[in-house]
Amino acid sequence: MQTLCKQCSAPFEITPDDLKFYEKISPEFAGKKELIPPPTLCPDCRMQRRFAFRNERKLYHRKCDATGRQIISAYSPNKPFRVFQREEWLSEKWDAVTFGRAFDFTKSFFKQYASLQQQVPALALSEYNNENCTYTNYVATSKNCYLIFGSVYCQDCYYGNPYYSVSCIDSLLIRNCELCCECITCEKCYGCAFCRDCVNCSDLFSCADCEGCSHCIGCTGLRNANYRIFNEPVSPEVFQEKKRDLTKYSTVCALRKKFEETRLRLPHRAAVLVQSEESTGNYIYQSKNIRSGYDVQRCHDCRHVAQLIDAKDCADCNFTEEEELCYEYFGSYHNQRQSFCFLNFSCADALNSSSCHACRSIFGCVGLQHKEYCILNMQYTKEEYETLVPKIIEHMRKTSEWGEFFPINISPFGYNETVAQDYFPLSKEDATKRGWAWEEQKDTESTYLGPIASIPDNIADADADVCQKIITCEATDKPFKIIPQELRIYRQLDIPLPRKCPEQRLKERLAARTPRTLWTRTCAKCSTKIQTTYAPDRPEIVYCESCYLSSVY
Repeated sequence: MQTLCKQCSAPFEITPDDLKFYEKISPEFAGKKELIPPPTLCPDCRMQRRFAFRNERKLYHRKCDATGRQIISAYSPNKPFRVFQREEWLSEKWDAVTFGRAFDFTKSFFKQYASLQQQVPALALSEYNNENCTYTNYVATSKNCYLIFGSVYCQDCYYGNPYYSVSCIDSLLIRNCELCCECITCEKCYGCAFCRDCVNCSDLFSCADCEGCSHCIGCTGLRNANYRIFNEPVSPEVFQEKKRDLTKYSTVCALRKKFEETRLRLPHRAAVLVQSEESTGNYIYQSKNIRSGYDVQRCHDCRHVAQLIDAKDCADCNFTEEEELCYEYFGSYHNQRQSFCFLNFSCADALNSSSCHACRSIFGCVGLQHKEYCILNMQYTKEEYETLVPKIIEHMRKTSEWGEFFPINISPFGYNETVAQDYFPLSKEDATKRGWAWEEQKDTESTYLGPIASIPDNIADADADVCQKIITCEATDKPFKIIPQELRIYRQLDIPLPRKCPEQRLKERLAARTPRTLWTRTCAKCSTKIQTTYAPDRPEIVYCESCYLSSVY
């Protein structure tokens, strides 16, 4: 059936399979199911709403409210929350149950949840088992990293979103890579720079969609090739001569411009669907029956998902792994049967809860650990819980809250602090008009941070003193620095220093990818209908899967 999104008024479809899924995940209390209704927002607006609760990259100095020590936190000092550093948050010195309160049937559920959220101590950063990774968030089991976010098992990585990688800088969703710079959606690559969608490659510069290749510059769609420049074979001597020129910033800019112009004349793959069946979306690997999925690995029977690994029977989930029967959820992993939640870990049968660890049968809870049968952090018996929750759900039906994720206006962050601003950018005026918070950023441009650096054109002329100076971003005029670890990687790769600040470099990496939206268009070769993330009005030549593979093999 077709319905209209109550936020953006766009039409969207709710299929019979969707309705079956909502019934399947509906919670049951004392033998009676409380049916989850169909969504009132379209998939994009639902994603925007979830993303507005995830602050990855905006970090602040503030004090731990448990110890008084200065810490790094995703919560700015002006936020009305108590914030604990990880050791204190996980300690037995406090118990979130002490903040429990009885449900008030004269007030809306979301208003009561927001009040509880402000009282229960928040975790300063979402990080686990790291070493020397102070300025990171949503990072686990990593070492010596700086300003990476949403990453696991990394070492000596800086700026970006790497996974299982070593000595990488300025990355976006790369996996198992080493010594790479400005790479996007690459896997098992070594010594590559300015590449995207490359797999099992080494010594590549400004290449796209290459597999099993080495010693290539400006190439697209190659398989098991080496010593190529703009897809043409060259001798090792010619290749090395061309590569020596890439130590100069002026040469790199000219080459990358030529690469983008050349790439437009070559066919593009409609979607990256690898070892996957009956799936739509992009960057889907070893999966089955995925509808509108993006950056998905080893999942099946999921819909409207992004950055999801090892999940089954889920919908509207992001940034998570090892999930089953989850709906409208993001963050952390290893959960079952939870809806309208975020940042829970190893929880089951959770509803409208957040930041809970190893809990079961909870409703509207925040920050609980190893608890069950709790509502708004108050402890109940199993019988009391199963009697009270249906009454609360009925109350929420009357207030139009049942079946909805938390509204953006109770997010603990300003809209511009969150990943919602990356994928659904708004001006301050537009955000505040909708009643969403906005975090005013300090004007660092007027603050003296050190001498202004004059950046040499050639990396060979950049000495260690450049790390003591300030660089002005050529795109935004914002000041930034080159850190010594970063300089080391540029030297190893023999590529010039960047002229843009890390935040601007991330924006450009995000813009280099197609949006997480599907359009119907025809294959430019065989005219068959295809679903692709390339909008019909884009200039790229887009092939269906079979035509594309025949062109590269």
